[in-house]
Amino acid sequence: MILKWLISFFNSLIKRALKKILVPMDGSKSSFSALDEAIYMASQFDAQITVLYVLHVAYDNPDLVNTPETRKLLKKVTKFLEKAEKQVMKNKISFKKETLFGQESKKIVDYSQKEKFDLIVMGSRGLSSIKRMILGSVASSVVTKSKIPVLVVK
Repeated sequence: MILKWLISFFNSLIKRALKKILVPMDGSKSSFSALDEAIYMASQFDAQITVLYVLHVAYDNPDLVNTPETRKLLKKVTKFLEKAEKQVMKNKISFKKETLFGQESKKIVDYSQKEKFDLIVMGSRGLSSIKRMILGSVASSVVTKSKIPVLVVK
């Protein structure tokens, strides 16, 4: 009887603690794997998922946001964000999406704190052509700098 009560008590604590999940995505297979994990967790804890894309091209020069290359990239981003939204919505989970411009790991960490997320779920490696041995550079930086828990998915 006490065990049943303890399990119920801890489940209610977890459900209150995990309401907002941030999923930084770049369209890679790894980022969609992270989204799958976030969907599972959100369904278990009745949490909301926010998918975040950070466009690095504007980091050095905000004027680069309006170039043909950036507009072309943003069209690709729109397509994979729509795919992510369909994936989340078919599971009947609350969904938001956001696109920011700047240095990826800094924007992810800053946004997660500003919007008071409970958890960041992200892929271990992105689309970068340069691969780190164990963990992608953005994921590694977010894990190091974040003040909230980060779940890194292979």
